[in-house]
Amino acid sequence: MFKRRSDGTYVGSILPHTKLALFIMPSRIGGTIFSEQEIDITNTLAFLHKFNRQQVTESKAKITFFQLFITAVVRTIVLKPSLNRFTIGYRMWQRNHIGINFVAKKKLTEDGEEIWISGDYSPFTTLRDIADTFKENLRMATRGEGNDSEELNLLLLKFPRFVVRLMFWLIRKADLWNMLPRFLMKGSPFHGSVCLTNVGSVGVEAPYHHLYDFGTCGLFASLGIVRREWRPDSEGKMRLRDVVKVVYAFDDRICDGIYSGRAVVLLKNLIESPEALLEPPALCEADLQNLLLKDYPPELANSQVKESRREVS
Repeated sequence: MFKRRSDGTYVGSILPHTKLALFIMPSRIGGTIFSEQEIDITNTLAFLHKFNRQQVTESKAKITFFQLFITAVVRTIVLKPSLNRFTIGYRMWQRNHIGINFVAKKKLTEDGEEIWISGDYSPFTTLRDIADTFKENLRMATRGEGNDSEELNLLLLKFPRFVVRLMFWLIRKADLWNMLPRFLMKGSPFHGSVCLTNVGSVGVEAPYHHLYDFGTCGLFASLGIVRREWRPDSEGKMRLRDVVKVVYAFDDRICDGIYSGRAVVLLKNLIESPEALLEPPALCEADLQNLLLKDYPPELANSQVKESRREVS
């Protein structure tokens, strides 16, 4: 029971100091490190404009920069599978799905209701197939249809406060003992791979957002506003560029600084050169085995290449 969970696979082959870190830093908050990054999206926005014109020609849905960002996050997790790990019960686990969760407002006003939108993504996700699913999930959530997180919140708030406290204590213990029902995890935005917030869409700069001790999510990314800045090019000439700041919060216990640092660089490169996201990644059986995804066993590999991970330079 203690080494079996419905949302992940136990990882026993980790370094001794990593195992000890789970006891030294038992709290996810205590193990959080922050990193910020500025991404030049001048070419990205030009690419999106051209891509969306082609989408309209083919009677397909347009995509936004935020959807491109999500696609790049999914691809980064696929190429850096340790990012999809989590810790609970002083053990390390490999998550068996790629879950991207973010907050949206039903109305873009100060008192507009905020809702969590959760979704699982295929490791083969591309820019060509993200738009329809994304918009459907958003439509259902903003209308209150099929939003498990919102339904769960409304159910809990029907009880007195002491009952809610007791229920959360039981939920935490069940999660700790690997007994939390799958339907509760599915309804929880805190049990996904990454939490996102796109505050730039409402004109706010990216904040240093905390992780949550509740649940298992060990990654949080905040997107800020798109700014126009004068920057030197390779020849030293000043050019007006579109720049966005992204702030990351990492659970330092799931992977070391070099690994997470290279993952951030990979994500930046994918966003600045999004052409790589037009096609699915070439994944061999070993790649899918390392990901340990429940719905994507190794036999679904689309490549026979022994080593197919390529970091975009």
